Amino acid sequence: MQTNMRTFQAIGVIACAVAMVMVGCNGSDPEIRKQAASSGFSENAANELSSMHLNGDEMASVAEAKRGGMEDSVVLHMVTSLHDRDQKFDIGFALQLLKQEGVASDVLVQLVDMGAIPRMADDLRALKDAKVADATLVEVAKLRFNEKKTLLPGPEYGQLKAFGISDAGLVQFIRKGGTEAQLQQLSQDLALGTPEADALKKIGM
Repeated sequence: MQTNMRTFQAIGVIACAVAMVMVGCNGSDPEIRKQAASSGFSENAANELSSMHLNGDEMASVAEAKRGGMEDSVVLHMVTSLHDRDQKFDIGFALQLLKQEGVASDVLVQLVDMGAIPRMADDLRALKDAKVADATLVEVAKLRFNEKKTLLPGPEYGQLKAFGISDAGLVQFIRKGGTEAQLQQLSQDLALGTPEADALKKIGM
């Protein structure tokens, strides 16, 4: 009996040694850990990433997010958030661009958690380019994903910002279901100097 037990233990040790070469006895991937560390993640974060079952493409995207200035804890949260929804982490470049635009990390977390990144990452960039505040980005994303509003492309809303509409006015326009035709009329009136409230009222808002 003892001989059999020793045999099983020996087999277990050998199996674990083989597994360590591949992905580690505790389910971690030493290659992912190495890449994470070389990308600037702390030892603890690299260890966590190594156990998150990332593939090579995902790790490359994680590295992009890190190069964009994302904090370790934020990246770990986002990987978990996406994996919990059976999605791959492929948003590193989008995060990098939004971070460069000045979007705060906590706002990016909210946007990822509600699915706005990656699904409307380009629209969010267009809004940020138009100087829309971070809080308004979240409000716009909530209108689409929580209230199921149909949105026009981000650059269209950027046009309204260029003509001077406030963030509150923009949110009102989207919430009321502003159409392309209404947007063009509103842009024209704002360009002519019509006060925002009057311009919105003119198109039924």
